[in-house]
Amino acid sequence: MNSKISVALCTYNGAEFVAEFLYSIATQTMLPNELVVCDDRSTDATVDIVEDFARYSPFPIAIMRNQSKLGVTKNFEQAVKSCSGEIIALADQDDLWMPCKLSRISQALEVSDRAAVFSDAVVVTEDLAPLGYTMWERVCFDMHEQKRMLNGEAFPVLLKHRIVTGATLAFRSSLRKAVLPIPAEWSHDEWIALIASATDGILPIDKSLISYRQHRGNVIGGRKKSLWDEIKAARRLNRHAWYNKEINKLLILNERLDVLGVLVPIREKLRDKIAHLNARLAMPETRLQRLPVVAREVRSGRYTAYARNWGSVAIDLLIR
Repeated sequence: MNSKISVALCTYNGAEFVAEFLYSIATQTMLPNELVVCDDRSTDATVDIVEDFARYSPFPIAIMRNQSKLGVTKNFEQAVKSCSGEIIALADQDDLWMPCKLSRISQALEVSDRAAVFSDAVVVTEDLAPLGYTMWERVCFDMHEQKRMLNGEAFPVLLKHRIVTGATLAFRSSLRKAVLPIPAEWSHDEWIALIASATDGILPIDKSLISYRQHRGNVIGGRKKSLWDEIKAARRLNRHAWYNKEINKLLILNERLDVLGVLVPIREKLRDKIAHLNARLAMPETRLQRLPVVAREVRSGRYTAYARNWGSVAIDLLIR
């Protein structure tokens, strides 16, 4: 028997694309039981478009307008709180969903004991022309890591790098108590995915279930970067500030996992990554003096487990 599905949509000045997105929900082979829309003080016609759609929608729509601007993470938190379904699917206002998205999500959760699922996504231009790659390819989520997640090793994979696109993420409402409130330091999708992986698990669906639109207003985006762009970004980055920020985020995560009573092996992985980041943070300014620290972290396997492996080694030796 299919569980009740809620779609949580957060909007902000999305009038250019939101009608196309709403149509993609209305043409699902399995319709949602409700659409919860939280608008973060849009100044364009976004809410008008949603209200017009609601008059003819084949499913109920709840529209909430924030009294003050909350930002992306807190707006999603509000939307998640307001959903009544057993399954909550997150949505972005500018993407398009494949017709089978909700049915595939429902099927995956019905036959699994995992708390959450996520899929791949086709990366497209503003006009929906494919850019020739998917998000899993963009973030290097390869077959090896997919197999690890299928075998219940999702937490260390997610500690290594961010692979879950929020608009592909769905989870059981029973997870809500564990993930809320979402700390301000974290993005909502990264936080939910990590909490799910540390508790009841998260499952990848090896299919592109959305078209992930790239345009000038993307908060994060999924365009590929050239090697030269990566190098320039690394040179511009204040790595000391970045390490401190990442360590602080992981300490916050550790506190939540402690409250949730997560098992020691999971917590040890988290502490190991924090130790790796602290080692990189404390590296001397002189490149030659960094060699012993880098060599120790290479021997420990931490660059492989928690960073870009040799790419991160090169950054720490040459750029930092």
